[in-house]
Amino acid sequence: MTLKASGFVPGEQVRISFQDTSPQMEVDLRDVFAGPDGSFVAEVKVPKDRGDGFEDPKFRAWSVVDVDSNTTADTPFTYID
Repeated sequence: MTLKASGFVPGEQVRISFQDTSPQMEVDLRDVFAGPDGSFVAEVKVPKDRGDGFEDPKFRAWSVVDVDSNTTADTPFTYID
């Protein structure tokens, strides 16, 4: 899957995670660096579906350098067969 995000500081290290709420889990997928315009494009693999039907999965991109910043991007995700 390809993720695109913007609004980060140029050169900022950004961590891409995958969150699911059933059961609660967060998996770090990879780190990338924002380009000169504060955006990035990254290929990621979607973790396997847990299969219990109560998922609320999403990808999360956030600053590794400033974890308390408001610079995050959350993207809901739906599993399909």
